[in-house]
Amino acid sequence: MHDTSDGGAVGSDRALLAGSPAAHAAPLRGRDDALTDILDVLTSVRDGAGAGGPVLVRGMPGIGKTRLLAEVLARASVSDWRTLVIAPDVDESTVPLAAILEASLRGSSPLLTPADLQPVLSGGEHRYWVTRLLLDRLEQAAAEHPLLIVIDDLQWLDTASVTTLIALVRGLADQPVAWLVAARDGVLPSAHARAAAHIAAEGLVIELAPLDSSASAEIAADIAGGTPGPVLRAALDQTANVPLLVVELVRGLREEHLLARHAGSVDAVDAAVPARFGAAARERLSSISPTARRFAQVASLFGRRFRLRDVLRVLDLSAASVAPSVDELLAESILVGDGAALAFTHDTLREAADASIASPIRPALLREVVRVRLSSGEPASAVAPALIEAAEPGDEDSFVLVAEAARDISATDSAFAADLAAAAIRLALHVPRLVVRAAELLPLVWTDGRHDEAQAVTTALAPYLSADLRARALLAVARRQTEFSFDRAIATCDEALGIRGIARSTRAELLAVRALNCANRADFAGLEQTLTLAREVADPETDHLALATIDATDSVYQFNSGHHDRAVELIDAALRRAEEAGLVTSRWLPEGLWPAFLHNSMGDPEQALQLADLGLSEARAAGSAVAEAFWMMVRTRVLYDGGRIDEARVLAEAVLALSAELGLGDFANATAGVVLFRISLHTGDAQIRAQAKPIVEALATSTAVTKAGRWLLAVEAIDEGRLDDAVSASDLARAGLDAPVPPMTTPSDFSDDIVLADLAVRTNDAETIAAVLKRTSRRCELNPGSVFSRAVHDAVVGRTRADPAALDAAASALRGLSRPLVLARVLELRPLVGGDEQQARRALDEALEIYESLGAVRDASRVLRALRTRGVRRRPARRGAPELLSTRERQVIERVALGATTQQIADALFMSPHTVVSHIRHLYAKTGVNSRSALRLWYASASEERETA
Repeated sequence: MHDTSDGGAVGSDRALLAGSPAAHAAPLRGRDDALTDILDVLTSVRDGAGAGGPVLVRGMPGIGKTRLLAEVLARASVSDWRTLVIAPDVDESTVPLAAILEASLRGSSPLLTPADLQPVLSGGEHRYWVTRLLLDRLEQAAAEHPLLIVIDDLQWLDTASVTTLIALVRGLADQPVAWLVAARDGVLPSAHARAAAHIAAEGLVIELAPLDSSASAEIAADIAGGTPGPVLRAALDQTANVPLLVVELVRGLREEHLLARHAGSVDAVDAAVPARFGAAARERLSSISPTARRFAQVASLFGRRFRLRDVLRVLDLSAASVAPSVDELLAESILVGDGAALAFTHDTLREAADASIASPIRPALLREVVRVRLSSGEPASAVAPALIEAAEPGDEDSFVLVAEAARDISATDSAFAADLAAAAIRLALHVPRLVVRAAELLPLVWTDGRHDEAQAVTTALAPYLSADLRARALLAVARRQTEFSFDRAIATCDEALGIRGIARSTRAELLAVRALNCANRADFAGLEQTLTLAREVADPETDHLALATIDATDSVYQFNSGHHDRAVELIDAALRRAEEAGLVTSRWLPEGLWPAFLHNSMGDPEQALQLADLGLSEARAAGSAVAEAFWMMVRTRVLYDGGRIDEARVLAEAVLALSAELGLGDFANATAGVVLFRISLHTGDAQIRAQAKPIVEALATSTAVTKAGRWLLAVEAIDEGRLDDAVSASDLARAGLDAPVPPMTTPSDFSDDIVLADLAVRTNDAETIAAVLKRTSRRCELNPGSVFSRAVHDAVVGRTRADPAALDAAASALRGLSRPLVLARVLELRPLVGGDEQQARRALDEALEIYESLGAVRDASRVLRALRTRGVRRRPARRGAPELLSTRERQVIERVALGATTQQIADALFMSPHTVVSHIRHLYAKTGVNSRSALRLWYASASEERETA
């Protein structure tokens, strides 16, 4: 990282880009429009105008992307910019976070130090924690000077770095940070394509086309030292105005003495062209000496940049003996000096050198290169592709290295980990001493979703594996799939259970995981059947882990069957068993979350919040991002049910952002996504409705949480008066009234029975009315001490039988519980059942007061309309300037005003960085600004006004 305010460090950063320093020093020609657009973005970012956004420069090889980046870096040297250049090499594309960490550790004032990284890299979830660390350091750097981050050759970035890049661009969008990214055109890998799409959506895309003829002539003049004459101009037509080819043509003419000066101009001699021009890169290599060509071939296996000593070790030659070859390659502009190393002038030349290696000798050369690279300290993941290409079946050393690389990279790049795992398994085939270790890699292949390939390698290993080893490999896969796809996890368990001859303990664990996912996806029949089988198979004396999951899942079933006390007993037993099995219950996911969900659903959000806060605290102390995310999901639902809408909204948005980084899918959508959608119905906020509606629609059409998704669409239709649509969308809810519905992710909210009963009354659905009454009555009978169950039943009775006394009883009970939104909904029903008009008005007034105090603007508007129909006019509550900020928002803005970073605010207020970012987004919406510098000015002005008021 470089401070360019004195103009002295940019040269260092520009030297990191591909190509020769001389090329970067020449004037930039024909790119005035592109340069102006980029500089406008930099100006906007520096001035805090908030209209910057990232810039993506795309184009074919040789079109001048890197030269444009170098020019922007040069312009930054005359302004108060700090710069960070990330220039990955092709061989770094398989090393997690290699390029981005190398850039962060580089320079006289590096962004990070090895000491910073040691605790981050020593634990799990490396990419997430590195991202958090980088966000904090980049914020600190941007607070001192505007920051320009340049990424050349996006296509060579490893997947973990690409994912981190997207998170950094999003996380620093309101900071004085400019992003300039270059990539080849054409098809990119999926992660890289997502990054390019994000930049295109949020910023500016510049497609570099060939130059016009005048710009090509200017480049020719710069190199030749004079205005091109007519013959040289005609020769330039052969370049198609591609900058790299223009440079090659004119340099070749100059070096072969085919240029002559004529009356102030420079022209080609007799329409001649240099021998090397027009030849493909491979043909250029074929024209150099054999010793130089062999040097280039070996060098190409190390990447675009390489160290001379490494090539010498492979060739087993001295520096003196290869000096003529290196000189020849430099003279032919195939190589260029790159500080302490050498580099190919362009990727096309390196690729051509690599492709020219004869097949018979290639594996031997690759093995030598791998040996040198490993002895130099490179990680196994860096050399794995070369190792796979060079290794032969049964090569144990290669198998061990490739397997190690697969495990190392699995947390950051599941697709590449699956490739490596499959390759390692192929090396182990027919080698009995390796197949057991190979079987341990099967989950990596299955987890990436490539079922056909996974099945093929599993089948190939099958003759060498016991039935139990195969089943346990699939058990590990199912456990992983539970985090993001309930259906896949169930299918994997079924496949494993279908293997004959597996051990009883393995079968018990598989049935436990299957039951868990049946609970997650609300499959009542599957859950009931699986629990029965699991209890028949599991041994209480030895199968502690399996029985812990079975008890937790059975607790879900019993709760949804109406047996609340039994549900509590089972989850307590599950927690004890989990501890006996050596698990930390706050990180036992998702089973460990259920006690908080359970207490919340039983009408005690305060107890649930205590459990969620304890779990969240332990997860953060352990540095487990996944566990933290899951506990945040629980807390989101508890806050919502407790009526803390603003806090729930902030946390739900933070959870969805965090789960996107961690890939938590179904669980996040079924908790935070559901809460965010419900909040949008209460507030009428179109922005969060737009964010949450696609999540709910996806749930409604999924096979995992279909009923929950369709019910939310029914609630939306009810609120909008579309009763026919509501009836249609509530079909599954009505059909399942006689059966328990056990989704662990979206536990039953008893208050939904009140909404369904109201819909049934409004649509004259006597059958549904009877079914709802039966269900709420049975719940009360089974749980006579449950105040919440009784309140819901009274509310259903009051609405369906037009009984004011029952509704009043329900309201009275709910006033003693922490469920204000349910209380307000019951109060709204009071005028619909007759009785004393004055009492009906008081009920509406109380509902209005609750909704307004919670910020449920849309609900409050509905009550105001109901009051007006009764001749009562009330003014909506005003949410003025100082009061529009919540307590948390005031705490956040105070720290923003002091210059604290996101991480520093999170640490001070004991919240996740994603929650801080969500608060800041809300502050922008409320204050009308869109950057932190503008937010500081707004706060200073508001503070000054308060002091003078």
